[in-house]
Amino acid sequence: MDTTFMMATMLTGQPDPEDVKKYFRALRLAQRDIDLRPEVYTKHYRNEFPKRFLPEMDTRRWGPGERIVFEPYSKEVFERSFQWIRERGLFEGQDMGAGCYEDACVSLGAQGAKA
Repeated sequence: MDTTFMMATMLTGQPDPEDVKKYFRALRLAQRDIDLRPEVYTKHYRNEFPKRFLPEMDTRRWGPGERIVFEPYSKEVFERSFQWIRERGLFEGQDMGAGCYEDACVSLGAQGAKA
């Protein structure tokens, strides 16, 4: 069964674009580290479960879980997604923003990925 999904990040206020880029670069590096040595990080799953289950858990045998895959977010995909959200009324009034790809997406640099 394919469980692929796309995730977006919403920013409010006026965050510094360089801070946003730093955040996503850090996520990319973290994903790389998890891909290389998932067993080092699976122990952190224990923080997500009630204490009563911890004695039964052996996270050393667990997989890495969800992955973040950084791919370019094209203008076409942005516009289709924006329309899908609008059609379903997920945001009220002007809460969706202007729908301008160039204003809504932040480039991560040389990799060509969009955040």
